[in-house]
Amino acid sequence: MNRNRLKPANSLQTHKLWKLFTLCFVLTLFGLVFVFLQVKIIRLADDNRKLELTLDEIRKKNAGLYLQVDKLKSPRFLEQKLAYLKMGMVPISSLAQVEARIPSQSMRPPGSLLAKREAYRER
Repeated sequence: MNRNRLKPANSLQTHKLWKLFTLCFVLTLFGLVFVFLQVKIIRLADDNRKLELTLDEIRKKNAGLYLQVDKLKSPRFLEQKLAYLKMGMVPISSLAQVEARIPSQSMRPPGSLLAKREAYRER
């Protein structure tokens, strides 16, 4: 009769098996999340590098445009361009300055704006 009994040491322990399975599943899940996050970080770093290179190119182009604007604003360049195009324009400094004569009170028509202002000032 003793031969037909099952020994407790040889039985399959399902509780320990489920613990082991759950532990392996959790570790695998953490590993997959870790790998996913590492890949995401690498992609973001690559995007950041590309954006920095684009920013450097834009800054270089902007600096060149500032130099071009300064060149186009310079009086020397404008004079050379006018001479090349033969537009016949002269610098302001060479123009004669003429004073505008303001007619005296006796020469102004009585209803004019200047006559009204002077009449108002005299009061």
